[in-house]
Amino acid sequence: MIRMFETHEKRKQKELGGIWKLETLSDSGNVTGKYTATVPSCWESVIGLEDYRGRAKYSATVKTSSENLRFIFKGISHTGDIYLDGKHIGHHYNAYTPFTVPVSDCEEGEHLLEVIADNRFTPDSALHVPNDYRTYGGINRPVALEELCNAYIEYLHVKNTRTENSWSTEFVAKICRFEDNGKTYTATVELAGKTLDFGKIAFEGNTAVITAETSFTDVDEWFPETPNLYIAHAKLFENGEYIDDLKERIGFRDVKIDGEKILVNGKQVFLKGFNRHEDYGILGSAVPENIMSYDLDIIASTGSNFVRTCHYPNDERFLDMCDEKGFFVWEEGHARGLNEDRMKNPNFKKQSADCIEEMVTNHFNHPSIIIWGILNECASHTEYGAECYKLQYDQLKALDPSRPRTSATCQHLKDLCYDMEDIVSLNIYPTWYVNSDVTEYYTKIKNYIDSCISSPKPLIISEFGAASIYGYRAFSHVKWSEDRQCDILKNIIETLSSHEEISGLAIWQFADCRIDDDYRDWNSRPKTQNNKGIVDIFRNPKQSYYTVRECFTKIENYKN
Repeated sequence: MIRMFETHEKRKQKELGGIWKLETLSDSGNVTGKYTATVPSCWESVIGLEDYRGRAKYSATVKTSSENLRFIFKGISHTGDIYLDGKHIGHHYNAYTPFTVPVSDCEEGEHLLEVIADNRFTPDSALHVPNDYRTYGGINRPVALEELCNAYIEYLHVKNTRTENSWSTEFVAKICRFEDNGKTYTATVELAGKTLDFGKIAFEGNTAVITAETSFTDVDEWFPETPNLYIAHAKLFENGEYIDDLKERIGFRDVKIDGEKILVNGKQVFLKGFNRHEDYGILGSAVPENIMSYDLDIIASTGSNFVRTCHYPNDERFLDMCDEKGFFVWEEGHARGLNEDRMKNPNFKKQSADCIEEMVTNHFNHPSIIIWGILNECASHTEYGAECYKLQYDQLKALDPSRPRTSATCQHLKDLCYDMEDIVSLNIYPTWYVNSDVTEYYTKIKNYIDSCISSPKPLIISEFGAASIYGYRAFSHVKWSEDRQCDILKNIIETLSSHEEISGLAIWQFADCRIDDDYRDWNSRPKTQNNKGIVDIFRNPKQSYYTVRECFTKIENYKN
């Protein structure tokens, strides 16, 4: 599946899944091995490629009946080059954001589609580096082919703002065309019983951005307890003929910051939940829908209402499920643990900006997403690093001023960016990495933050936790035992949830995940995994699952 709901009634779209030919390649492009692989998947789940890092070519035959096509790739890890009948038609960097490749003047019939994926760590890659999570290889998210007329709807964004007695709604759509054929284009959008006319479309070159506004009074709001969803349906007409459409699913939900409070639809929320990586056992980052749903059901069973998509944009199907199941989501651009030297990579600013733009453009309509995040544990304590943070904060605000922005920091008493962000977020590990009393450790950091910011802000404990090896129990509650993990989580949750200025707690992490073999801290990661999950990599519960469930179910989702 591409999404968890139907996105078109007019446009012809078909998934390009199934079994593809897979060939590993040398640096010079020679074939070094021949395999087959399902799409989507990670090639690490192919026998013989369990630890492969390099280049590989996927090949499949596609049949078309239109001269105007668009290929949709939801994720290639981490660099992809696309070829059609031997001609290079597209290039993309970053495993975690979708991209499209339009093709015109294509003959009807069968064509050879080839994708060369590359998961090597090279100087050209600023964001994908050896890290505390694995960069898998392959076509790890779905692929689709669209057959189009001369013009099509690239995106539809719906922004809802809550007023005293109604909702103010703005529609923004981007229209693209393959050529100026002299014809007239118009568009409409339908939502909650209303139809709006965008009017005649004026192109600049071959693109146009069109807008419309209205208000709604008789609609149901989106809350975790009542995740009401609506379909916004945009239609495109050429000389009056209906030629294309796009459906987006939205919720009537807004987010505001009021001092130290995070308000969703006017109610002060308390976020409690987990950081979650896209990683499952032998499947790697190509997590299927049933596992996504299972993960959210496990998280919900602990009394949680919150997921942070560490440290990259997530699969849209997972976000669809968060919309449906009623979770708050913090989604962030791709970056983790980059020092100043890595941030000075010549490709860093562009690759980061591309990732943020693709994340916001594609995920704008998800009501579950209430926070945008950037640059987890990067060089926020240096002047150059702070400049990079400001660039990304400014970009987020320009793309979407409706959501607050934040970044999880570990530079607690040195961070230069506290006054840039809308929400302050701290990654802290007292009694695990730091042998210190929880209250004493937190209070020292909080006092420093107060001296840096010009006005009060909400604060989220964006990471805390401890590691344990599944099945290891000890009367002495030593480190790496499930018993010690329970002690630490319970202590931190009970201590910090009582602080009025804290708006959320996100445990590191939901499930154990694989790390890159050459990550610098591999020697503190038994089994080549980050073992801080409350379930293991196959979702078997540790004792900490029950401890967290006991703690979180006692904490209310909303504050008075």
